[in-house]
Amino acid sequence: MAFLIDRNECLGCGACAFACPFDVPQLCENENRFTIPEDKCISCGQCEDICPVMAIHPDRNHRKIRKVEIVEENCVGCTLCAKNCPADAIVGSVKTPHVIDQKKCIQCGYCATKCKKNAIVVSYLG
Repeated sequence: MAFLIDRNECLGCGACAFACPFDVPQLCENENRFTIPEDKCISCGQCEDICPVMAIHPDRNHRKIRKVEIVEENCVGCTLCAKNCPADAIVGSVKTPHVIDQKKCIQCGYCATKCKKNAIVVSYLG
C-alpha cells in the first residue's frame, strides 16, 4: 500500500515532503517533481491531505486506516511505539501499558510496525 504522485499534475512545491512525518517524498531534480518510493510509504495519507493540486492518490490496493489501538494485555511498556510516533500521540511509563491519544493520532499505523509484542491493532475502513 502506498500513495502515488501524478507526475503530470505535480507542481514540485514540496508540500508533500513537508507534511510527511517519515520524509518519504523525494524530489526528482531533473524534473522538479516529487515521487513517493513505494517501499518507504506507510500510507498515512498526510501528503494527500496537503497537496494543493490534488496530485497525490492512494494506489489501487490502499485501505484507509480507521483506528489504531493498543491492546493493554499485550503491551509490556517497552516505549518503542511512543518513541517512534510522529504525532507524539502515545503516552505511558516504562513497563506499564501505553495508551494512544486518539485526538492526536494521525492514524498512520507506524507504531504498529515498531511493536514487537503485537500489542497494536490497526483497523481499516471497508
